[in-house]
Amino acid sequence: MIKIKTALLSVFNKEGILELAKELAKHNVEILSSGGTAKYLKSNNIAVTEISEYTGFNEVFDGRVKTLHPKIHAGILARGALDQEELQKLGAKKIDLVVVNLYPFADEVAKDDASENSIIEKIDIGGPAMLRAAAKNFHHTVVLCQPNQYDQIDINGVTTEQSKELASEVFSITSDYDLDVSNWFYGNALQQETKKLRYGENPHQEGFLSTGQDAPIDFINPIQGKEISYNNVSDALAAWACVNEFHEPSVCIVKHTNPCGVASSTNILEAYNKAFQTDPTSAFGGVIACNAKVDAACAEKMINNQFIEVLVAPEYQDDALKILLQKPNIRVLKSKNVKTDPYENKMIHGIGLVQSTDLEDFSKLNLNFVTENAPNKDNIEDLIFAMKVAKHAKSNAIVLAKNKMTLGIGAGQMSRVVSTKIAFMKAEEEGLKVEGCVLASDAFFPFRDNIDLAAKKGVAHIIQPGGSKKDEEVIKAADENNLTMTLTGIRHFKH
Repeated sequence: MIKIKTALLSVFNKEGILELAKELAKHNVEILSSGGTAKYLKSNNIAVTEISEYTGFNEVFDGRVKTLHPKIHAGILARGALDQEELQKLGAKKIDLVVVNLYPFADEVAKDDASENSIIEKIDIGGPAMLRAAAKNFHHTVVLCQPNQYDQIDINGVTTEQSKELASEVFSITSDYDLDVSNWFYGNALQQETKKLRYGENPHQEGFLSTGQDAPIDFINPIQGKEISYNNVSDALAAWACVNEFHEPSVCIVKHTNPCGVASSTNILEAYNKAFQTDPTSAFGGVIACNAKVDAACAEKMINNQFIEVLVAPEYQDDALKILLQKPNIRVLKSKNVKTDPYENKMIHGIGLVQSTDLEDFSKLNLNFVTENAPNKDNIEDLIFAMKVAKHAKSNAIVLAKNKMTLGIGAGQMSRVVSTKIAFMKAEEEGLKVEGCVLASDAFFPFRDNIDLAAKKGVAHIIQPGGSKKDEEVIKAADENNLTMTLTGIRHFKH
């Protein structure tokens, strides 16, 4: 058992600290404290020895240096009887309890008016040092780093097992804190908030949401709707990423992270109508993302047209929000004007994968027109539109489009020709005419079968990366069928 005779209290967040100090005083525990904590406790009639008085070293540099002193860290790190003699030579006390929480670095970064200097001053140095020292010495020192822990300990004695458990929380806290600081220095988003979700992809799986200030969608403060789910978040991010490829008013409808309808037009209502028309069946229960303000007419059409899980847009007209309230379960979220994260990562069975995000600038593509016939300006716009959508569909991805509207999408198949067949099947199911349309493939065609099938169905223009051993055969097939073929040299696999 660790007996608590001397405690060090130094907290930014004063929640619960007075109650803890009163309990310590009741048990005749000597309290060391510094700065604002000491002032706060003294004003509430708690007997406190200030750290500067204890160490004989006044705070310097406006409080930047106050707890970084051998008498403090020796007291925290002393190993009972083993170090007692040396501790006495230093004139130091054994510190049995350390209660510290850190400067709110992430909160400062999140402020609109935060300056670089104010952010730097919220990088805690002494706090993490004391926490880590106490956690390392858990056999002899108890550490509390969060207010919700204050009532968990018995001041008459804490077991080593409980002390170790409390210590483990320290390294989790300081690790996240250091990551926030590192991300700020690198210019990356900070992880600010984690919340437990009802479940993961399926009810038997746990789910958690971690979101930072630079998250592209505000999941923490929904405008309306049911509690956000794991799948909602995944689908919403996929829809947002796709729709933000386009500058004109555009809509992307997603199902299971794959776009099932995408369109651009002169206004958001027309874009929605075209996107929905691609695949009304799959759109049911889908997630919709818009890159422009949702007006009342569009909101009315959406709720009358389909069941919506999530709606994401940068802005909503007041009248549109009133209309959406007719369907209170729809999760209405606001997207933010932030840059796409330059890196993306995933964890698989304890293995971390990190890669730079696919941020290829389509306006700078070096298009290679390799067939006897070449696409005109309008054809090229449709080809680029289709390839942008293909980039966001799971491989193997095939997208049919015309007039900046998807006509059919085949995705996630092991065979590219099967994806092609699915794309045409979806178009035929909805009665959409594919004659003269464009076809985009996220990767090269391994054989000419896709080309022959596309020509038979009425495709006029094809865009693909190229790079296959069969490129010559594939291009020949396009020429034989009087198609145009454009090579980009850029593959867009998405797994």
